[in-house]
Amino acid sequence: MEGGIQRQVLNPPPKALIDLLNQQIEAANRRDLAGVMATYSPEFRHRDGLDREGVERAIQALWDNHPDLTYSAQIESWRQVGPDIIADVSSQLRGSQASVRGSFQVEASTLVRNRYRPDPANPEQLLLIDQEVLREASTLTSGSAPPTVTLNLPDVVKPGSTYSLQAIVAEPLTRSLLLGAVTEQPITPSGYPAVTSFPLEPLQAGGIFRQADAPKEPGAEWISVMLVNQTGVTLESRRLTVSDRLALEGSLAAPASP
Repeated sequence: MEGGIQRQVLNPPPKALIDLLNQQIEAANRRDLAGVMATYSPEFRHRDGLDREGVERAIQALWDNHPDLTYSAQIESWRQVGPDIIADVSSQLRGSQASVRGSFQVEASTLVRNRYRPDPANPEQLLLIDQEVLREASTLTSGSAPPTVTLNLPDVVKPGSTYSLQAIVAEPLTRSLLLGAVTEQPITPSGYPAVTSFPLEPLQAGGIFRQADAPKEPGAEWISVMLVNQTGVTLESRRLTVSDRLALEGSLAAPASP
């Protein structure tokens, strides 16, 4: 990342954590997959079910579909738990994606909770051993003036509950015909939602406003809203976590004693 990892916390993180995150970002921006994976423990586990090899395949697939992504990141909070460090890290990426509907500009953001542990072979260095996605979103746009959309959606819902979805378009409807659709897609290791088949319908209001039923089983899925006018296309997607937890845990407190 240009300028390195940004520090967003009052208590400066350990140098080993800063070094590891800078290594990840710099390696990702130069498409050095080996350099990125060198920061992962052989025992790494992702809460979505991926192991180290699965993450490596997922990153390669993401780069294959988005050849010009650039990354940046910030440490939001951290704490020490015994020999481990637990940190909330937000990241952003920009680039483009080719699809059957043409080329799209991509902007995405993720908030993850990472657990790091000293490398047994080199205790001065950390390795990433566990990761949980707390929040994730992406925006794909195409055309000269795609719709400006604000997507309101909860981060976490209970299994089988009803939740509200609002996709509000800023531009007045009088300017052009507005088409829209909503889809649900499972979270997969291959990256962000694909721009494939959307059942577009004419919209009579300035966006899409719906009540939806969450899946009955815990998990995670992409909720995507596509809006199309005469001058462009916008695809807004959010990660919806289905869990018995009513809300995501807040940011981590200030560093605690080991």
